[in-house]
Amino acid sequence: MKSLVHFTAIVFFAALAIHGLPTDNTALVSRQTNPLNPFLSIITNLPPVNILVDGAAGGLTNLEGLLVPVVGGTNQTDLKDGKPCAQMTIIFARGTTEPGNMGVFAGPQLVQAVKNAMPGTSINAQGVEYTATIQGYLAGGGLDGTTSMSNFVNQALETCPQTKIVMGGYSQGGQVVHNTAKSLSADAMAKVSSVVIFGDPQSQTPVTGAESKTLVICHSDDNICSNGDLILPAHLTYGFDSPQAGQFVAKMANGNGTTMGRK
Repeated sequence: MKSLVHFTAIVFFAALAIHGLPTDNTALVSRQTNPLNPFLSIITNLPPVNILVDGAAGGLTNLEGLLVPVVGGTNQTDLKDGKPCAQMTIIFARGTTEPGNMGVFAGPQLVQAVKNAMPGTSINAQGVEYTATIQGYLAGGGLDGTTSMSNFVNQALETCPQTKIVMGGYSQGGQVVHNTAKSLSADAMAKVSSVVIFGDPQSQTPVTGAESKTLVICHSDDNICSNGDLILPAHLTYGFDSPQAGQFVAKMANGNGTTMGRK
């Protein structure tokens, strides 16, 4: 049944390639502060897709090519490159088949939102380096993602013991966060400042060792958040929620609060 994830995603993105961008951009004018917001609005206004489309995979590739220059920051390698320690280190796992190591739907937006919420704070960012395949999602999260995220968390703790670590993920990346939290030592998880997951397939399961410092953002009509089979528009618009996530990270860095929920 979960093989529908691949099919539904391809058909959805193919619709974007076929129908193109809406010609009426009036509703987008007030949302220009985030360069991805116009695209997110486009997603919510796409016509229903109920046909098979030849060449749908090409539509997915074209969409990724469109979003990479718009979003920016799809690759972050501060830990891998050995950058000097920062006050905060964000380690993020992208969703299935997303480009780069941060993706386009949530990772870059989270980093920017944290910077906006914490002006004057030095921040390093590192994307989890894993294949993010459909098979990985169906298996409950790619094992290579768990290995990569665990290694980066341990590296940050060892080389920059004073940095505040943020573990983040989107979609399959959320599975990776859950699996990584289980694999890390209790001492390591105790040193993590906060955890943020968008569109979490395991949204009903607490993150091990981080129950009091986790924000899970799930849209009420996101089927993936119920460990479901369908990628619907609600799963692709978490960029809108990045300001909330940035504020949560800032509050947790100062020792406050816990939130798990849906909207």
